[in-house]
Amino acid sequence: MKKTYFFLLLCVFSVSALALDVIVPANMSCRTEGGGYADTNRHDSSKLSVRNTSNGNKSWIKFSQLASYDLSQVRAAYLTVALHEAKAGAQNCKVSMVNDNCVENILWVDHPTLANPEQGIYALTWNNAPGNLTTSLGALEPTETTYIATITFTDGAAGQSFTIDVTDAVKADTDGVVQFVLHDSPNLLNFATHDHATVAWRPYLTLVFPPLGADYPNPPDGYDKVPTNLAQLSWTNPEPNVPGQPIYCDVYLGTEPNRLLMDKVTLGNNISSVALTPANFPHFVPLSNYTTYYWVVDCYDTTKGKIEGEMWSFYTNDNQPPYNVSAGADQATWLVDGAASVALVGSAQDDGLPIPPGQLSYLWEQTAGPTTAVINSPNTAVTTVSFTEAGDYTFRLTVSDGMESVTDTVRVVVGATSCAASHVFYNQPYNVADVNQDCIVDLTDLQLLIVNNWLVCDNTLEACN
Repeated sequence: MKKTYFFLLLCVFSVSALALDVIVPANMSCRTEGGGYADTNRHDSSKLSVRNTSNGNKSWIKFSQLASYDLSQVRAAYLTVALHEAKAGAQNCKVSMVNDNCVENILWVDHPTLANPEQGIYALTWNNAPGNLTTSLGALEPTETTYIATITFTDGAAGQSFTIDVTDAVKADTDGVVQFVLHDSPNLLNFATHDHATVAWRPYLTLVFPPLGADYPNPPDGYDKVPTNLAQLSWTNPEPNVPGQPIYCDVYLGTEPNRLLMDKVTLGNNISSVALTPANFPHFVPLSNYTTYYWVVDCYDTTKGKIEGEMWSFYTNDNQPPYNVSAGADQATWLVDGAASVALVGSAQDDGLPIPPGQLSYLWEQTAGPTTAVINSPNTAVTTVSFTEAGDYTFRLTVSDGMESVTDTVRVVVGATSCAASHVFYNQPYNVADVNQDCIVDLTDLQLLIVNNWLVCDNTLEACN
């Protein structure tokens, strides 16, 4: 389990044995507006506006307190923003970062009362915003900014939040200042500012740091398809505080997240795996199917002492998905008296799990072609399909064992004639002499090509006089 720390003021990162999600709030944000307001600070204590119409609106969010963190150790970073007000319909806007080497007006503030031009501190405007392309209502300077993601939603509610992966932006930082821009929305969107009255709506960064102790569990934490014959648990040990000194581990395993109810085995120096045997974990091995197991690795450093591990988990599931799933070979047929029919022959194999149901179910669905096709028995492995229109059809077979599903598709070409079906199915051109495209070059083609056009003149300049 991870610990989450919320920082409302500038704080120095405090260590913990567990992985940390450190919440860092934005300490500056401001909207800008072009047109007649390009040199005007458009500070608003509640909203960050975005739109690529009218005068244009782009909004900047700044985190200038990151020098207190060793960002080289960050495993992941996420930016979260929230809507200041509801917005109906399908909406979107882009999120970009201001590149780390773009330092022009990096000290900007959101209000003239905070400005100090003598120290190079200016209130943010359209014309001085870092990385802004002032000639565009939606775009940014491509050499000074980098696009990250697009926020999309439909019928957004006030306070609705959106989280964007900004790991690359944070790890690229060298000066403790990271800036993001909300821009290029077709409609006016308003997001909450860093000083919004509702604290939970304010933009913030989530920095994910690795634990100081055991790391990189295998099976991965939360993995839900672990076989009951799993041979071992493994992880990565921390580096000893003094190079060359021993690292010892206690490994706990059980079906409840409580060390007191788990089996424990103590390992020798710098061992990072343990066999899943009854000797090591007598109450929980062999593993039972469809069971959640919890495990912990506590490490001991000769100078640091105990480094408590995270509580990891995995779920056992011996069930394998259906295999050798086949919707059959592609087919071609043609209409006779306006109708045609083909057999779809599906097949699959399974391991008989889970129990129940212990058996496979089948579902045929049409995914392409005219909608007039009729699947006569869609829930059987073998069925027939009736056609009344020529077309290029695709049918999907889904085979499920009740827990896992596998699909396969089959193509069925239905032609108005066998000739038409053949050429569509094999995607082959007609013989150039087959004028009527009936797959036979005969006198009918000669008549169409020559006799019917005998002495027909197409000299439009002289009218064949």
